[in-house]
Amino acid sequence: MRRPVAHLGVALLVVVMTYVGTPPTRAAAATAAATCAGSTGPGIPHPASVPSGIPGFHAAWYGQSGYSQLCPGDRSTATVAYYNSGTQGWVQGKMGEVAYLGTWDPEPGQDRASPFGGDGANGSPNTSWPRYNRIAEQPALWVGPNQVAWFQFTIQAPTTPGYYRLYLRPLIEGATWMEDYGVYWLLTVLNPDGSLPPAPPAVYSPTGYSRLNVPTSAGTFTTSLIKERLADVRVKTVTATTTDCTSNCPAKPLDQYVAENGAYAGIHGSYFCPPDYPPCAGIVNTYDYAVYNSNIGAWINARHLANPTNALAVWNGHTPTFYRRVYQYPRTPVTAGISNFPLILQNGQTIDVTAELNPNQLIRGARGAVAVDGTYIYLAIVSAASVPETALVLQALGARDAMNLDGGGSIAMWIGGGYVVGPGRQLPNAILLMKP
Repeated sequence: MRRPVAHLGVALLVVVMTYVGTPPTRAAAATAAATCAGSTGPGIPHPASVPSGIPGFHAAWYGQSGYSQLCPGDRSTATVAYYNSGTQGWVQGKMGEVAYLGTWDPEPGQDRASPFGGDGANGSPNTSWPRYNRIAEQPALWVGPNQVAWFQFTIQAPTTPGYYRLYLRPLIEGATWMEDYGVYWLLTVLNPDGSLPPAPPAVYSPTGYSRLNVPTSAGTFTTSLIKERLADVRVKTVTATTTDCTSNCPAKPLDQYVAENGAYAGIHGSYFCPPDYPPCAGIVNTYDYAVYNSNIGAWINARHLANPTNALAVWNGHTPTFYRRVYQYPRTPVTAGISNFPLILQNGQTIDVTAELNPNQLIRGARGAVAVDGTYIYLAIVSAASVPETALVLQALGARDAMNLDGGGSIAMWIGGGYVVGPGRQLPNAILLMKP
């Protein structure tokens, strides 16, 4: 996690932040005032000293206006200051010399669109940013060495209450990115009644891919995580076979599933019988779990939907449902679905399934999991954890419902053009994330 910029400053900086609500009718304004009202915290002061005279284009963070709490859909104007710590001036409107603030890692990611604002392109709201991935341009015609530029921009609160971050970094357009001070903008979107949303998870995680050390009551676990908004992705579950298979079933590497489906990201799926296990001779790559093949619109191994023990995760469009027991599924239409054992989180609480686990699930190893909350999907691979410890990791990350996936030598995770974990074994099934 990047260091909050509030920890950088020691001198006083007073900056005004203007709260701008969506223009309501008089009656609506009276109702809104009684239910939800935004506010702004104190400005964040600049550091006691900053570097100066570095050859070329350089910038040092120099303070910003206070973080805001907004009602859903409302807007505010924010200011972030940068000191020209280089030897070259910044020239407004001149390619190769003009300074901008750009979107940055980890949320929403370098040059990616943000739900906070933009120019209306790539799904961004139109808040008059220069572009969907350029938050603001230098306001002055010329910002010379040892001068300060006050970048102003409008942000719009998403409609879903919660805690959001917009990471930003200065750049000279067409030339170079300048220093990354870990600067982000924190926005709290209030509930419609003006109350604070539930406290954020114990461990903050950005959207996209991240590798985190997650502290829990059982220890700290290194976790590879893909986290995306459910509204921004489509979930696909895919199988290497289009019919039930009971022996020597087909399998593929995860990257092949990704390529064939034009996916953005993916993770391995259910437990199966791998070819390097002596007991699997004659039943290689079989799996005793029902998996919905999203491409053909049919369940593979549908007979296992009556299993009294296994868990099930299904999606109908962007809406997920997790069942502790697969037989609880009422056979309603789905667009994706995969079963495995066990369910490890339900409604944010860990499930004590210790008595049902086999000895291998109780020892520490690499574990996979798929999870959701009201806003996000989580694909996780946890290192050196038991299945119950994996539940603690997903709980700390803020997941509501989570299901264990395969582990050990079968783990694989793919995102952004390559493996971040694996490739592991060839897989009979997988979970994919698609961009709408």
